[in-house]
Amino acid sequence: MKKISKKNCYQIVSIFTFCGAILAVLNKEIIFGYTLIILGYCLLRKSDLEG
Repeated sequence: MKKISKKNCYQIVSIFTFCGAILAVLNKEIIFGYTLIILGYCLLRKSDLEG
């Protein structure tokens, strides 16, 4: 079984964050959606720094 690294964990969490952001924007919760997009971007940048 493959061990999940910290980098992979950040990437998985950012994918779910982006999915939540898309759903929030589609449900007309614009500010919450954009906040999730920024959070997802920060998580992706953090995963790049880990690797």
